[in-house]
Amino acid sequence: GAMDKFVRIYSGGELVKGPNGVEFGDLSEQGIWFKAAPTYSELIDAVYKKLGLEPATHNVRAQGRTNVGGGAHRHFIMVPIDDDMSWSNYVKAVFNGTDWNCLEVYVQTEELPSAEPVSPEPALLDSEPLDAQHQNTPPRDPELGASLFAPSMVTANAPTVHPQHSWLRRIRSARARAGIRGQVAGEEVQSGQYQCGASGTVDTTSCLLIGLYDEVHRARALAAGQHLTELNPRNREPLRFDKRYERYLRPAGLMGLANICRAGLPSIDRALVSALVDRWRPETHTFHMPCGEITITLQDVAMILGLPISGHAVIVNKTESYIELYQRYLGKAPPSDKSRPGLRVAWVRAEFNKCPEDADEETVKQHARAYILSLVGGLLFPDASGDRYTVYPFPLIADLENIGSYSWGSATLAYLYRAMCDACRRQSDQSNLTGCLLLLQFWSWERFPIGRPDMLKPKFPNVDELEDDRDRPTVGLRWVVGACTYRSAPARCYEHFTNEFDLLTDDQVVWSPYRDDRVKTLHLAPICTQDSHLWLTQAPLVFFFMVEVYTPERVMRQFGLHQECPPPFRDTSVELHWYVQRYVCCLCMVVFDSRKLEIMYQ
Repeated sequence: GAMDKFVRIYSGGELVKGPNGVEFGDLSEQGIWFKAAPTYSELIDAVYKKLGLEPATHNVRAQGRTNVGGGAHRHFIMVPIDDDMSWSNYVKAVFNGTDWNCLEVYVQTEELPSAEPVSPEPALLDSEPLDAQHQNTPPRDPELGASLFAPSMVTANAPTVHPQHSWLRRIRSARARAGIRGQVAGEEVQSGQYQCGASGTVDTTSCLLIGLYDEVHRARALAAGQHLTELNPRNREPLRFDKRYERYLRPAGLMGLANICRAGLPSIDRALVSALVDRWRPETHTFHMPCGEITITLQDVAMILGLPISGHAVIVNKTESYIELYQRYLGKAPPSDKSRPGLRVAWVRAEFNKCPEDADEETVKQHARAYILSLVGGLLFPDASGDRYTVYPFPLIADLENIGSYSWGSATLAYLYRAMCDACRRQSDQSNLTGCLLLLQFWSWERFPIGRPDMLKPKFPNVDELEDDRDRPTVGLRWVVGACTYRSAPARCYEHFTNEFDLLTDDQVVWSPYRDDRVKTLHLAPICTQDSHLWLTQAPLVFFFMVEVYTPERVMRQFGLHQECPPPFRDTSVELHWYVQRYVCCLCMVVFDSRKLEIMYQ
């Protein structure tokens, strides 16, 4: 089209920040028409001519502005342009998938000293502090003697790119993914920005990548130019809600999740969750973004879904067969089916989707157990098959009086961690993604503009009319009562989201979404904050045979605290990721409380 032949050039000042990201303010604006879509060298030559400059006397740096917001929510960032690849990627980002179809280039010029060579790179390196030059020196592999990529030196909240990041531009222009640059994990993981907003340049190299993970990681395949398809999300809508179930849901700590379901579950954006999994690293249990490490924490689980954190680990030594348990607690057992483990969703829906109006107390209990199973087995711990419920928790669900004594929040996070650790190493077209994807999607919407629906005025329940404070909303509810999702095929594709995450900047991330000034109008349920003393625990997360390391010390910024750089490293353990049930039968109970973590063995 004609638009790729026209470029707006802005110069003569500094960029400013506005409500929608980077703005040009009072910069001088000039337009350049080309006979055909220009190459990078043609663009730079035209800029020199337009500004009346000579390459022998001045150096020109260029950055392009692009919109990475979702739907009607625009958010502009600057993309460094320094070669044909980065220019081509910028043009594609503007014209593929956004409604902002104009090439806008910001240029900075500097006069070259007459005694110096034209090339700016030596001068830039010489102008850096000695410690910065040292930190940008590629580390050596002691065994191979080969240079690896340098650890990133990220300066937070800067709309322009410092010259010392020129090597980072080249990596991004090749669409290399975070966490696979060389053999070092954590290279681009922390910006060094503290709660007060100060920023600095830090070296966050912390741990070696594990070859078992890295060799088949989706990010490595993408960086090598391999075409990957979206993962297939697995989750199930629960059974029909009945108010008679509330007396069992409230003490179980599941009213928040039930209210979200009653308001209407959003569809899972498979392109978004797939792009997130591409940046997940099993070594750290964090997403490695260009602007820092970030992850889903126990705080997110409590605030978004209202699940209890304090309590016994979700693990049990059952003494009866599942058939006997079904017969006793559901009043009936499904037809014999030994082909695959799990309880068929179709059978549960046929038998328990609607509780009879004249049901006696025992029948209501049976239907309540089936409903809770559909919540837990369909949303928190979905089975990879897609047509069955995970039945491991059923012995705990059967005891309606004690459901609330278990740490469903930590189990949900453990299951999601394990699901992403597995999925990030799957590359086939039919690969599945399990885990609590509702939590993953809400978490992403809270923190990133990428794929986020537009938020209308939420219609929350009147808390003054609620019979019980435990029925108050959770943070997740606002995304089903106030969101308006725009579905535009070119703008919401998998490749578009991966490109947006490649260009994610520090100022786009909502690092602390649960500040008092943001949530005070929600009148949240008490369960959202009642276990806040456990959000920073370093206890393991347990779901039956899954034991996952929890590393809040790597993302202290999410809690509004000072982040140590590099963060202390704790091994998430290859062996733990391989564990199956028979290997952890000795682990009897993990109890989260405010005093200590108790691990008892038998």
